Formats: sequence, structure tokens, C-alpha cells
Amino acid sequence: MKIAFDAAPLSLWRHAFIRAPQLAAEEMHGFMVRSTAHLQAEVQERTPTTHGTLRASIFGDVRPFDDGFGVEGLVGTPLAYAPAVEHGTRAHRPPIEPLVDWARQKLALSGTEAEKAAHAIAWKIARRGTEGAHMFRDAFNANQVQLQADFRRSAVRLVTRIEGAAR
Repeated sequence: MKIAFDAAPLSLWRHAFIRAPQLAAEEMHGFMVRSTAHLQAEVQERTPTTHGTLRASIFGDVRPFDDGFGVEGLVGTPLAYAPAVEHGTRAHRPPIEPLVDWARQKLALSGTEAEKAAHAIAWKIARRGTEGAHMFRDAFNANQVQLQADFRRSAVRLVTRIEGAAR
């Protein structure tokens, strides 16, 4: 997913990196830590769950670039099935046992009732696929304005810090 911000604060950041690179790096790191933690929580909240495995696997990580000034934030999961949950799937034959488990958990069914429900769900998936939960996309879209506002506030705070240090 590509993220784009309002370019106006970028000139503030550029001048700040020239005037006070360490302060600029600190402020950018703080912004990224806040943003990443917030988006991680938002994605987790939107993640469908039966046992909580996918939800618990979602992590946020902030990594500095090799130059020491740039920083990137990552919200993701190492689980291989996450893209299928995010984007949905084409029609396919799913394994039955996870669907039986789902029917037990979500529908409070047991025995043959859970198996019948699982086979009905499998039949539907085999014909239509699954819809995506879009938890990553929706979390970002729902918070984009807030993230941009924090980016602007961070730039203003940085300029204030630089001006205070110059006095």
C-alpha cells in the first residue's frame, strides 16, 4: 500500500534536517512510533478472529534507514494466510477441519451439525470464494487524516524545538 501525505510540511522537514539533523531524526522517529502503534491497534481491532491467532500475530515495527535520519514504519504479520483474509479469495476448495472449528466457535454447533455447516460453507467458498476483510486497507483509510494531522503537528513541533535550541 502506498501512503501519500500533504507535501506542505515536507519543506519544514527538509529545512529542519539541514539545520538540526538530530532533532529532526528524533521527531520523525517519534511520529513513526506513534503512527505505527496506532495503526497496529486499528488493524488488530478490524481483524476477524476465531482463536485470535491472526489478530495476535499483527505487529508494528519502526526501523531506521542506514543513513540514520530516515525511518520507516511497518504494520504486518508473518502468517501466510493473512493476504487471503485481507483481500479475499477466488473460488477454491477449502479444507474442512478449520471450517468445522469455526462453526463450533462462532455458531456454537457441535458434532454433525458443525460438520454440516462446515460443508455448506465449503460449498459456498468453492463456488464464490471469500470476501476480504480489508483490515489493513480500512485501518489506514480510516486514520489517514489523523496521521496527516500528526505529521503536520510533528513538523511544527520540530521547528519550535529548533528555534528554542537556537536561542
